[in-house]
Amino acid sequence: MQINTNKVTHWSTNEILTLSLISGINSQTMRKIPEEFDSFDDFCHFDNLVGSSVYGLQPQLFFDSLKAAKDEADKQLNILASNDDYHLYQFWDKEYPEILRNIDYPPLMLYVWGDFCPTDKKAIAIVGTRHCTLYGKLTAEKFASCFALNNIIVVSGLAYGIDTVSHLSTIKSNGITFAVIASGLDKINPAISHVNAQSIVDAGGAIVSEHKFGTSAQPGYFPRRNRIISGLSIATVVIESKDKGGSLITARFAFDQQREVFAVPGRINDEKSQGTNYLIKKNIASAALSPEDVLKDLGLISEDDLRLFAPAEIKFKNEKEKIVYNILTNDPMQIDSISTETGIEISELLVVLLNMEFSNLVRKLPGQHYIRGN
Repeated sequence: MQINTNKVTHWSTNEILTLSLISGINSQTMRKIPEEFDSFDDFCHFDNLVGSSVYGLQPQLFFDSLKAAKDEADKQLNILASNDDYHLYQFWDKEYPEILRNIDYPPLMLYVWGDFCPTDKKAIAIVGTRHCTLYGKLTAEKFASCFALNNIIVVSGLAYGIDTVSHLSTIKSNGITFAVIASGLDKINPAISHVNAQSIVDAGGAIVSEHKFGTSAQPGYFPRRNRIISGLSIATVVIESKDKGGSLITARFAFDQQREVFAVPGRINDEKSQGTNYLIKKNIASAALSPEDVLKDLGLISEDDLRLFAPAEIKFKNEKEKIVYNILTNDPMQIDSISTETGIEISELLVVLLNMEFSNLVRKLPGQHYIRGN
């Protein structure tokens, strides 16, 4: 465990952690107290604490929960000390992200699994529905990969669907990704999410939570998580969302935090595009027509840089590869339809498609469907 004690206050990490575990103190008050008192003991012996309305405290509740909070803080620090990949950062630590510190209601404590050191890299959040379409999956892959290749950290929520696709696509492109969760670091569920979390950490990223160890996810924790996702990011991109859902909450947080919001437009009769189309209609979000456009709008790449994304000249090994490639699009096409359109027999077509897969000219999807690979 690495805990930095170079704070703007004289409070120890143990004291601030204890404060965060006491019932009856809201988050704004928690930030005021360490800045106004030299130590936790000074605060506890504050003459006007009993009956004070300054901090909105219920003194009896405060003192009744004090011992339990101290014991719990010791327990949490012991867990942190058991794993070198666990870290605890509080609001005044230099490792605490400045971009997050500047939002309304920033978390007092951040529990981190992995590498969360200060960095000059910018971060962009990618969020979306758990039950994404193939269009959403492919779009998330494209955006996450592009951001990773441009040295952008991808932030998401480790949920099934768009979140997971974004995390794993970032890793595949050798990028860094942060996952913000709504539980303690030791309570990541289901099992596949824990496997993905380990992959994120192994790739140099981090799992981030404001919840102590032993905390299971609860419905009310997810909106709180979403404010951290947007709070860590200079912009949020929404890829597929129904008219209600966590992605829209994240977008609203980003908008309220005066961060840029982008949404990928979809078909007007697709329920999973209702949310993104709504964000665009209400001028909450700009239309995200490509990841390059997002980076350009954010001032992260220039017009000259955009030329770098121009498709390279495609080289085919034979005429049949060219014929197959020219009929494929980003909409999946079944092998029987490809055979009918090209006039190539299935047995020969399988060989052609396999060779094209090796060259990344096509991508095979379930059910013997194919799309262009680049």
